[in-house]
Amino acid sequence: MTIAADDYGHRSDRNCAALERHGRYPFVGAGLVVLSAAAIAIVPTFAKLAYAGGSDTLTVIAGRCVVTAAVCFFVTFVLGRSLVIPGGSLALSLGLGVLYHAHLYGLLGAVMYLPVNIVVLIYYLHPLIIGVIAICARHQVASPLRLGALIGAVTGLGLAVGFSLQGLSCAGIALASMAALLAAVVITCSSFAMRSSDSLAVTSYMMLSATVCLVLLSLAQGDLKLPATAEGWFGFAGVAATHTIGTLAFFAAIPLLGAVRAAMITNLEPVLGIVFAMLILGERVSPAQATGITMVIASIFAMEMARPMAR
Repeated sequence: MTIAADDYGHRSDRNCAALERHGRYPFVGAGLVVLSAAAIAIVPTFAKLAYAGGSDTLTVIAGRCVVTAAVCFFVTFVLGRSLVIPGGSLALSLGLGVLYHAHLYGLLGAVMYLPVNIVVLIYYLHPLIIGVIAICARHQVASPLRLGALIGAVTGLGLAVGFSLQGLSCAGIALASMAALLAAVVITCSSFAMRSSDSLAVTSYMMLSATVCLVLLSLAQGDLKLPATAEGWFGFAGVAATHTIGTLAFFAAIPLLGAVRAAMITNLEPVLGIVFAMLILGERVSPAQATGITMVIASIFAMEMARPMAR
């Protein structure tokens, strides 16, 4: 994954342009995002095992960030990539790591106040937010196809995860909305940092900053709960592994695909979560959910058929 990003992301402008003309360049990025979506979608299954084994949400997230950061730096060393990046990119990367930690905390905090399906629906407004940011910044044209694809994806997600009017709270809505907004900011700003710096180095510093924040928060609360059973450790390790794969694949894809299109394809995450639930847990999909899944896939296809967007 990272090797592919390095191979395509650091060639000359002429070679990159040639890859884009042949349609290979964006497909590499799209493939990485799909891999990322699949990896992230299965995280809740492992998380349930970790929780059953005695761990808690904050500890699991801190653990997965520790592993991701360590793997990022290890891969950087193995590939002989430099961690030296411009001061502005370094500061931006470290700052984004803090926001990344805050967005994870907001997302998990919202689950305490709202049904999970509502949290997921609000959180996955972030592709639409990114699209609006790009349009306002004049980085892309607000064509009917793009706007329709973004709105269709959000509507489809609402059907796929299911709507609920019970258990709503202002605190939960605020936390989920904060998570969506911060996710949009992290994705958008990381794409800027990666324009002048190695994507793996940027990701490494982001994960390092997020890890420090999460570990300090866990220690400050005095509530670091590691798993107490073999099943719990299996889930804990599974979360760390899949999160690492998902994170590396996604941020490697941003320089290849662009923030808007990358975020759009991440709409597959809740859809894949439903598919995993069907295959592993035997859950059924209602007609409304099937309609939502179809709308999400159709919206992604429509976005990919649009004229290449500015990155």
